[in-house]
Amino acid sequence: MKARLISFLLFIFILNSSLFSQINKSDTLIIGVKESPPFIIVEGKEYKGVSVDLWENIADKMRIAYRFREYDLPTLLDALEKNEVHLSINPLTVTAERLDRFGFTQPFYVTNIGIATRIQAESTIIGFIKKLFSIEFMQAIFLLFLIIFIFGLILWLAERKHNHEQFGKGLHGLGDGIWWSAVTMTTVGYGDKAPRTGWGRVISVVWMFTAVVVISSFTAGIASSLTINQLESSIKDVGDLKKVRVGTIGGSASAEFLKEYDIIFYEYTDIDKGLQDVDQDKIQAFVYDEAILRYLVKDMKLHERIIIIPSAYSKEYFAFTSGDYELINKLNPALISTIESPLWKTILERYGLDYKK
Repeated sequence: MKARLISFLLFIFILNSSLFSQINKSDTLIIGVKESPPFIIVEGKEYKGVSVDLWENIADKMRIAYRFREYDLPTLLDALEKNEVHLSINPLTVTAERLDRFGFTQPFYVTNIGIATRIQAESTIIGFIKKLFSIEFMQAIFLLFLIIFIFGLILWLAERKHNHEQFGKGLHGLGDGIWWSAVTMTTVGYGDKAPRTGWGRVISVVWMFTAVVVISSFTAGIASSLTINQLESSIKDVGDLKKVRVGTIGGSASAEFLKEYDIIFYEYTDIDKGLQDVDQDKIQAFVYDEAILRYLVKDMKLHERIIIIPSAYSKEYFAFTSGDYELINKLNPALISTIESPLWKTILERYGLDYKK
């Protein structure tokens, strides 16, 4: 009898332990992550980044127990759809196709599609000659001459009747006015042409002060138009992607974006590998979220060879993702409260991202 009682109590203990374990297990959220710096940064078995810091603050507020589980992107999306993970804190972009599969929280960050491509190296001499005969340079020179001509004409009209020795009649006199205007603007001051009338001197004073502003502005403009811009690329916008080899992460919002524009692309599972292939000219462009690309290009020390071109064609709204809509509704108030607090700005600045309110 005593043995039966002990066996019964042992059975109850094991049953309770099993139930207790199941309850604890069900109360611990499985958080799916995929490495996406600066939002998810994996260092050994440790996780940090914008999304991790944001989530830890929310979990602390709501007293949520959780553990991370790492995936690649396609597997993570499948796990979300099958409810194998409770939540993904990755910076997943809200798209129509994904909204049919699972739910999203309030977006916590907005960025654009970005295009990573190599900076074109160009001979300084060839580049200078190109700039010298560029439309921008010609426009700057024309506008500068036009202003000189206008003030020269006005002064000539004021002086020609009373100062015909220095500002004669006809085209010759107009030329004298233009010469005076150019000399005055450049502060050379030969003194061979000078106004004598009251109106002429008023015009001179106005032109002297105006010329200070004009010459400084146009000098900067001309210098800028002649400067060799080292951050140039053969790819200027999305249309140019059809002419080159392009890569992106398979199953990403960037992949959907490229499909919409009928752009053929190579699929990658790793952003770092895609950027390395751009650097080695195996592909000419890698398309992904601009904020992530900028961080990685700087982190991988590729910023002197690779430029990020933002695209105005597509906005990216990052949000947490879950197949549990009740969980999303519970998280939203704490999420919104956090991104509206000063802490959010601190988190973004910690990882080198712009704070946008």
